[in-house]
Amino acid sequence: MKTSKKFAAFGTVLGVSVAGGIAFAAWTADGTGSGYAQAKTAQAVSTVSATPVAGLYPGATSDLKVSVVNPNDYAVKVTAINGNGTITSADSACNASHGVTFTNQTGEWVVPAKSAGTVITLTGAVAMSNASVTDCSGQTFTVPVSIAAASTV
Repeated sequence: MKTSKKFAAFGTVLGVSVAGGIAFAAWTADGTGSGYAQAKTAQAVSTVSATPVAGLYPGATSDLKVSVVNPNDYAVKVTAINGNGTITSADSACNASHGVTFTNQTGEWVVPAKSAGTVITLTGAVAMSNASVTDCSGQTFTVPVSIAAASTV
């Protein structure tokens, strides 16, 4: 009888082990699948204003202040600011022969995320030639520009 008790005990241990293995197998599960992420839509970076700093006169250059708006959730780096149209003033007599020019600029200017107007100063970017007429004295010139920008890394 001793042997049958040993077999009975061994059978019980074996049965519990097998049942535990089945229970373990019932609680594990592997699988595959896909996760998804969506990129935000980039919004255009724009300029609010581009006006020369006071100091223009025939034969002189002046700085240009460009205010850049970045509505994105990330900073952008402006790499080029180029003339994009006719430079004008409020006085029509000055517009016809004002002799004011803008020199395209390259560089690296960082505009923070959600910026309502970061000012970039372009040193000596605007010039007035000797062809400028007296009607241009005291005028403020609007310099249309386009900007090239990309997200910073």
